Amino acid sequence: MPGVEFISQIAERDIKILKAIYEMEKATPEELAKKLGEPYTVSDLTAYLNRLEMENLLEKVQEEPLTYKLSGLGLIAVGALPEKARRVFLLVSSDKSFFFYTGVGPENFTGIIARSLSDFREKVKTVDVKSLEFHIPRHDIERWVRDVLEDEGLAKEIEQIRQLKLEGEPLRNRILNTVDFRIKELTSVFKFA
Repeated sequence: MPGVEFISQIAERDIKILKAIYEMEKATPEELAKKLGEPYTVSDLTAYLNRLEMENLLEKVQEEPLTYKLSGLGLIAVGALPEKARRVFLLVSSDKSFFFYTGVGPENFTGIIARSLSDFREKVKTVDVKSLEFHIPRHDIERWVRDVLEDEGLAKEIEQIRQLKLEGEPLRNRILNTVDFRIKELTSVFKFA
């Protein structure tokens, strides 16, 4: 996962807007226009912010008034999180997403899909535990983490969970704790020993 390349692809103007929002914690197009001044207008900023949200650099906090804050990738772009944190927030394509099933066959699809490590964590909280019990013995989660998210370390941790042969809520809790620790490790500005 390239580091410098990711940041260099973001236009200087976009970085300026992201830094301003970061300083304000969250902002509406009106507040941002006031802070940035000329040549930024509310209508221009509304379009910019919409595009930055589509690029996963911003998250919409509320609709009325339209308010944004920086996403995980936005925080990386302004230097508030280390580049390695990109793995946590980067969305994979739909065909590389993790699809939660409770058994073999389309009739066992739960309708739940994860597109990033942070998204996977949120989905594990609520998915039917039968889905986790189905995927863990088949190596599905560790394969997805290794092959799609390219996180060998986390894949080995998931493999260790599989070897414990846990079921039910203990399985869910172990997966959540393991993923939580990895997310903290990747988003921390401190080095873990």
